[in-house]
Amino acid sequence: MRDLPRSNGAGMMKQLCPRCEQGVIDKARVRINSTVLFVCAECEATWFSLEAIGNEPWVDFGTYLKSIGGRSVWAEVDVMEAD
Repeated sequence: MRDLPRSNGAGMMKQLCPRCEQGVIDKARVRINSTVLFVCAECEATWFSLEAIGNEPWVDFGTYLKSIGGRSVWAEVDVMEAD
């Protein structure tokens, strides 16, 4: 895993997406069910834990949201500050 050389304001480094190598990973909470996701802001590859990023297969953000009855839009989640 590689980090971008910039802080997110909380002193933590933003992680570069291992799938597209262009976007950063945002931590987000799904409004429908409160699930915490880690989503690439560029390609929307999604993981369900920080440890899974780059180590487990990614899930498509929109496909996951539709599977739980949501719409495939960012308005379905709240982006959170990294822990």
